[in-house]
Amino acid sequence: MSHLYIWQSVPVNKSSRPILIENEYSIYVKDGVGIYQGKLKIANHQNGRVYLTNKRVIYIDTIDRNRAIAVSLKDVARAEYVERFLRSSPKVKVYLKVEDESTSVAGSSAASPQNLLASLPIDKTVDWICVICSFNNHISTKTNLDVNFPKCTSCGIPPSRNHIEQVIKNAYTQQEPAAETQTSQSNDQCPKCTFINHPSMKYCEICGTELPTIPLALSRKIQDMENLSTPNLRANNPLGLILEDKEEYTNGRPYIKISFRKGGELGFYEHIVQEIDKIKWELLESRGGIGGEATRIQKKEQVVPKVKTGGIHSLERIGQLQRKQNEIILTQSLEDLEQLMFKAQDLIKLSSSFGSLVKRRKNTPSATIPPLVISRNSSLFHQELARHISEYLLNSELTKITSMISIPDLFASYNRFRILNQGFGTELISTQELNKSLELLDKLELPIKMTTFQSGLQVVTQRSHELQDLHVKIMEHLIEEENNFKYQKYLCQFLADSDDYTRDKYKVFHGNTIAEIAEHFGWSHSVCIEEMTRCMEEQLVVFDKHILGTFFFVNQFDAKLAAKLRDEEEIRSSAEKDALEQQKSISTSLKTRFDAEQNLIAVQSHQFGALQPSVDMIDSTVQTPPSDTLGQLAGLKFT
Repeated sequence: MSHLYIWQSVPVNKSSRPILIENEYSIYVKDGVGIYQGKLKIANHQNGRVYLTNKRVIYIDTIDRNRAIAVSLKDVARAEYVERFLRSSPKVKVYLKVEDESTSVAGSSAASPQNLLASLPIDKTVDWICVICSFNNHISTKTNLDVNFPKCTSCGIPPSRNHIEQVIKNAYTQQEPAAETQTSQSNDQCPKCTFINHPSMKYCEICGTELPTIPLALSRKIQDMENLSTPNLRANNPLGLILEDKEEYTNGRPYIKISFRKGGELGFYEHIVQEIDKIKWELLESRGGIGGEATRIQKKEQVVPKVKTGGIHSLERIGQLQRKQNEIILTQSLEDLEQLMFKAQDLIKLSSSFGSLVKRRKNTPSATIPPLVISRNSSLFHQELARHISEYLLNSELTKITSMISIPDLFASYNRFRILNQGFGTELISTQELNKSLELLDKLELPIKMTTFQSGLQVVTQRSHELQDLHVKIMEHLIEEENNFKYQKYLCQFLADSDDYTRDKYKVFHGNTIAEIAEHFGWSHSVCIEEMTRCMEEQLVVFDKHILGTFFFVNQFDAKLAAKLRDEEEIRSSAEKDALEQQKSISTSLKTRFDAEQNLIAVQSHQFGALQPSVDMIDSTVQTPPSDTLGQLAGLKFT
């Protein structure tokens, strides 16, 4: 039976690093490894790197990254270390999970379906009789007596522990009578009430007693389904992996081997054992197999060493140790609520010390790049650092074909990214480590390269980046800026949008400065100066230097370059046409608005230009009748 179906394909980015799935992070990486399936080598998978994550074991081939494969840790049962022997390299043997019934089927071809599946119902239900009320109770053989000790369903009195243990022991040791001697009893008959049940029933329909074995009719159906579906599924080799010979395993237990030809097998073995135990623990927690008081044994915390020397090196060492200690405090505090409350004071002090350092920053695509997890003492450190730098630049700094970054800017930007991505306790890379990693760009065939200008300035660009193509981009930008200036000038004239500011602004084209060109292409000031100097050496641009600064123009003394500028009359006619279109659009909008207002209902029609007759205010006043009360007061004299 083939077990090549466990291998999965892995997508790889341009920097030859695996693309991790959600909530996956790298733990260990090592080069110079080969992959075995059982006792045999997997062809074309004997020279590459192995990445151990919290979810997978990933292999990436050095020659062809499309051969990247992985196996999930959920399919792994355990790991075993194999020492070096003579010319054989040390290996880590990883055993795969298999079902017990599949191995029994493979090992015994003459067994009947009933004998093969008789051991399937491992969890059995047995009966125990209460000594107080003689009630017949049921209990599962997998019941944890320390947690859920049974009580009588009728009277509620628990039995003795020895009695329950003896009942469970008898259930395991009791042997079923042979099928030949049961001539008078049907396969579906209940052993207690003798009721003949349906073949698909596991418990008796009358008394609820568990049937001794799976019925023969049902076992045959299950066996037929397994024979049809399981071999075809598991014999499938979706990735088309090729072995040197027929697949073979020791003792019939499937496994894979990872051969370490450049060392590092002990570190890999320790990490994979920890991850397998962690996955098993999480599986037990999800199934409820761990009580509330269960705790996992953790390693003792390492004491932070004290620096007793002096000087600048001592100060740097103290700073590194302090950052490491701060990271440990944050990690331990967030493990659970109890630890968080216990370390509340430490967190308050730590947050106050970081208050002046924390700033609001915009979210960048670089936040999705997985951190670099590898020891500085590893021989693979500089190679992985070069791949990580390449991945960072392609996602942040070198997003355009014209983008480039100088080495000092890269040093500052990458270290800043490491702190934001991995925390304040992250060790920064040195200039020596950066330079050594950049020297490996061509050897690793990464999509970025290092370019040196005549002045000695070194920059990092994309590998598809060419200086001649870059000069064309600069010329196109300068030509576009000058054509746009003339267009805006004529457009303001036709729209009658002219004042002192616009007249001064569009009086003459001033060219482009270094700062404007650098901002457009995303360069630093020094890189832009180098590129413009090269353009001047090739007589592509000219410059005007005066008190306001240095301004660059297209070299119109060259007839070929001057021909690339648009004709003055063409720009003028285009601006006039666009101005008429804008005026027409404005007029149409105003007319539509006026028509909408005219559609309102008017009670009386209004004649524009006609004079309305004036109304006498005296005639328009309403004569109010005299009050009766005031009339009764007529003739009275007041003193």
